[in-house]
Amino acid sequence: MLRRSVLAGLALMSMASGALAQSVDYPKPYAIPLPPMSEPRWELGGRFWASEGKTKFDFNSSRVDPTLGNPTSILDYDNIDGYSGEVFWNIRNESNTFAKGLFGAGGLRGGSLDDEDFLAGQVKFSDTYSKLDGDDLIYGTFDVGQRFVLLDRGPSLALSPFIGFNFWQENALGYGVRCNRDDIGNAFCPEGDVVVPFSTKVIGNEVNWASLRLGGELRVKFGNRFTLIGDAAILPVAAVWTYDSHFLRKDLGQVPNIEDRGTGWGYQLEAEARYDFSPSWSAGAGVRFWHAEAGRGNGEFVNFGLKVPLNDYMSERFGVFGDLTYRFATF
Repeated sequence: MLRRSVLAGLALMSMASGALAQSVDYPKPYAIPLPPMSEPRWELGGRFWASEGKTKFDFNSSRVDPTLGNPTSILDYDNIDGYSGEVFWNIRNESNTFAKGLFGAGGLRGGSLDDEDFLAGQVKFSDTYSKLDGDDLIYGTFDVGQRFVLLDRGPSLALSPFIGFNFWQENALGYGVRCNRDDIGNAFCPEGDVVVPFSTKVIGNEVNWASLRLGGELRVKFGNRFTLIGDAAILPVAAVWTYDSHFLRKDLGQVPNIEDRGTGWGYQLEAEARYDFSPSWSAGAGVRFWHAEAGRGNGEFVNFGLKVPLNDYMSERFGVFGDLTYRFATF
């Protein structure tokens, strides 16, 4: 009898413990999710720019010698090919404030220099041609601004106004002198004659521009891979300083023997199409046009301390580029 009671008690205890075990719900393990990845905000890339440029300026010496014209001399450096490499970057924080910039350097080659001189009444008494074999091309830009997302569905659209600074330097070298037709029957320089061999360096021109930039960048992205980028800036203040070296003009003293300084304005335009091969890598191609001009300034014959008014100074450069960009993923 006792044995049966013990067995019945054990059976009841087993049933109760089984029911209790079934009523307990143990938590199941789960993976802790990572925070979502935001759009990459850091870009670093390399670019190659093939371009063609020109620089043209004139000055007035008639106040010093009334027998001379106004302008007295016009120098036209034209069709100057440029080839340069660039490093560029774009860094943006969580508030969409950004800093972007580029630095480029390369060389110039080819082109021509037409040098015209005038007497009073704009009688051209000299017109010469020289071949150009360029030297250095150096430039850099730094901008800061704020990005505003205007559309984020379908084609995404972002506008980024900015303020920045640009530096641009070109150094062209002219070789040889050939006489062109003038207005006095080529009395001093027979038409067509090469009076200085094209192997001889006759003139050098180094032009430097430093400019304030006010503008904006517009980006339109279609899908996940294709982006159009436009960048436009006005240069409300552009300062120019140049050094001219007339290597064969011993009467002008040691080189550089003429310095020009002036202020003006300009603009810079750029458009690019970019394709994303992966979330990190993209390649692009585009066009760029730079223009700067100064209408106020002076030219100085540095070895004599003589200053003459600078009428106009203008530089332009237009070309196409290709680039490769790496974007850093951020969290």
